[in-house]
Amino acid sequence: MAGAIVHYTIAALQAYFMVMNLTVERFYCHAPLKRGDTRLLVPETIDFCEKFNPLFLSRPEWMRAATCVSAYCFAPCYLLTLVAALTGSLKRVKPVLLLFIGAKLNAIGFYHFMEFTSSMPPPNPPAYFAVEGPYLISIGLVLYVLFTGGPPRAPQRAKQG
Repeated sequence: MAGAIVHYTIAALQAYFMVMNLTVERFYCHAPLKRGDTRLLVPETIDFCEKFNPLFLSRPEWMRAATCVSAYCFAPCYLLTLVAALTGSLKRVKPVLLLFIGAKLNAIGFYHFMEFTSSMPPPNPPAYFAVEGPYLISIGLVLYVLFTGGPPRAPQRAKQG
């Protein structure tokens, strides 16, 4: 049971990340997000950022470029992680996942350093990290499975017959 929970949580988080890649991040990469835009998750993102992450809406070039990398380069790795979690194959793709996790941790570290040292740091860090936290939770769960011998496989359906 614990194995199923860990694997399904990893898979669900990857699905969430891919939705963000294909919507908000991709849109932001190509043009500023503007009030009145009704595309999926854009109104919610604007509302959130006005309150908790004003730097995102100011769209400095480094953030636009980092978001483009996330939108287009990280999505395939999220898909790989999702499939590996659902099939109990995380350990089989360990080298690729470790490279991806390294890249993601580097991106997260850079992003947060730039956010909190900018002229517009997040005014409410707990709210800011509530949105950013799932990335760290996902990394922690994947590393747990890869290094501690956590639940090795997602549950297999009973064969009927």
